[in-house]
Amino acid sequence: MSRKDALYVAMCLGTIAFAIAFVYPQFTEQAVAWYYPLERRWAYETRATGLAMDFYGRLAQGLVAWAATVIAALLVALRIKRPLSERATSLLAAWAVTFTLLVILYFAWNLYFRHPTPSPIPDWYRPR
Repeated sequence: MSRKDALYVAMCLGTIAFAIAFVYPQFTEQAVAWYYPLERRWAYETRATGLAMDFYGRLAQGLVAWAATVIAALLVALRIKRPLSERATSLLAAWAVTFTLLVILYFAWNLYFRHPTPSPIPDWYRPR
């Protein structure tokens, strides 16, 4: 397999791994890095205890999965002597696009139907 084909295979598999690793904490009780912007601190936990966002933690997890998959796929693909067929090229691209679109649609669906509850107004607050 040529270097160009090996890189193509590695990037498609890396895209699939990133999409799976990004959405995986939503389905399981997996700890991820949470950022608490009001407290200016990070925590590694399964559920947030206050106002927090896990986007950066899930992004870091996805990037680690992407890097590990790309490196492993490059090492394996460069050892294969057969050229990549046209069908395999199309299937890899279709799988990468499908996984990416499924993750996007999952988060769009969840965010559309989310009803956030506002924090209570503090006792010390006096309107002007």
